[in-house]
Amino acid sequence: MTFTKFKSIFNKIGIIASLLVLTGVCVLLWRTFFASGYGSYSGQISFYLLTFPVALFILGVAAFIILLLLIWKKSALFLKMIWAVNCISFLGIALLSGIQNQYYADRIDAETALMDNYTFSFSGTDTYSDLEEDVVYKTAEDGDLLLDVWDTKVNDENRPVIVNIHGGGWSSGDKNEVSSWSKWFNSKGYVVFNVEYSQNGPDMWQKQISDTHDVVNWIVERADEYHLDINRINLIGSSAGGHLALLTGYTDLKENSLAPRETDSDSTVEINSIINLYGPSDLLQLYDDTNSKEFIQPLLEQLMDGQPKTEEIKHRYLQMSPIQYVNETSAPTISFVGLKDKVIPEEQIEILHEKLEENNIDNQAYYFPFSDHSYDTNWESTANQTTRQKIEEFLSEYN
Repeated sequence: MTFTKFKSIFNKIGIIASLLVLTGVCVLLWRTFFASGYGSYSGQISFYLLTFPVALFILGVAAFIILLLLIWKKSALFLKMIWAVNCISFLGIALLSGIQNQYYADRIDAETALMDNYTFSFSGTDTYSDLEEDVVYKTAEDGDLLLDVWDTKVNDENRPVIVNIHGGGWSSGDKNEVSSWSKWFNSKGYVVFNVEYSQNGPDMWQKQISDTHDVVNWIVERADEYHLDINRINLIGSSAGGHLALLTGYTDLKENSLAPRETDSDSTVEINSIINLYGPSDLLQLYDDTNSKEFIQPLLEQLMDGQPKTEEIKHRYLQMSPIQYVNETSAPTISFVGLKDKVIPEEQIEILHEKLEENNIDNQAYYFPFSDHSYDTNWESTANQTTRQKIEEFLSEYN
């Protein structure tokens, strides 16, 4: 084979490879901008690129270096154009994501550091007090259910409480996954309880709400032991955990059942406030209205023991929908969601807060224009900086 022929074959391979890369860039940009599905590989890759835009900068710089090499080698104009487009696309969306969320933060009077958005930051403060791990709060059918207690050294006999409920699609996840939030709350003077809940077997829709009710009652029973103010119990959850936090906070803990909290309830447990990080409020609507049906529907079917095709199972979906229990006794609620969330549509937050408004419940909702599901995975993202600031302001008002 002559050198000229080898060079010709090499150039053709280079063009094909470049076109494949460009196609991949277009798919990722489409999924990033239009939030079309989480279950596929491209959907998950676009999630990580949107959550950690520094990765887009790295890819953009790599594309720029390849472009310079192509110019130096006097390669075909077509190849140069492809890599120029790749470079501009990666760098452009990296800048756009940060700037849009920064603009939103400015609009709602949140002080954030834009450059912190471009980091790989998975954890928050390392400042916390005493940690008591793996405390059994309940023995379920499939074993002990555990919680961690993040105690605080604040010299106050009546300390406020955070109950932190992890996400994971109602079927996975772990209490350790939310330790960044627990450290942060603990550094603010809250006693934090990271809790597990049942994730296996049939009737999960009944077991999980029973678990979260039981853990709140367990905490109340040990208020003297941990020096807690039971009038300042606050719930937080992310994704499925956000859903369970809402459902727990809006239902009657005295009855330990899916019954709405009543005005004249004699329950000794009152939820002070609820923090909802991109958790759904209407499971029946979510089943049909999400960009990730292939991801969400099997999770809901596993949770609810079936598809909402019969009246019985439809009723279950409604029973497990927090929006059904909002009334004039509901706790003040703050919610956060990304407008690029591929799993939980912003409508899930909108309809909840409309219902809260109708019942004259104090509430706040924030919608980040360029954030995906689980955006707080990047602890120092602009969206999460804003989230922490708004949560701190919200809690200071009710604690």
